[in-house]
Amino acid sequence: MGRFSGSRTRAALTLFALLGVGSLASSCGGAMRPEELGRSVDGLASSAAEGQLLASDVARDRTKATFVRAHARELGEGVTHEAEKLHDAEASGDVALKKAKAVDLAGRISQAIGDLQVAPDSPSAGRGAAHELAKLAGEASDLAHSL
Repeated sequence: MGRFSGSRTRAALTLFALLGVGSLASSCGGAMRPEELGRSVDGLASSAAEGQLLASDVARDRTKATFVRAHARELGEGVTHEAEKLHDAEASGDVALKKAKAVDLAGRISQAIGDLQVAPDSPSAGRGAAHELAKLAGEASDLAHSL
């Protein structure tokens, strides 16, 4: 009644598993290319700029602490995840040097965003984070353009 036998089902599942592993292996091979690193660093620059906007609102007392805390947590987690991916990626030559700079930059962006999460209602913390994140967004943009 249209049912596969046990051996046919196992064979189909094995085939799908092998195709899945093969596609994963083909997408994960080789050293990181400059354009891949550039996309990653562009994402860091974007997160820093978004964090800077959030920090500016905190500095001017124009947002709620619960929103700041939640949004800073989300931004920080994204930056931390990007740092982990960068750290784990293989790279060589100039790309390896720039990748190390990107990992360091991601850590500093994450720290500045974390300052907002800790003190979401402090205008002075907001001013400090806004200044730092604007600087870091510029550094990330410069790094991305150097690739």
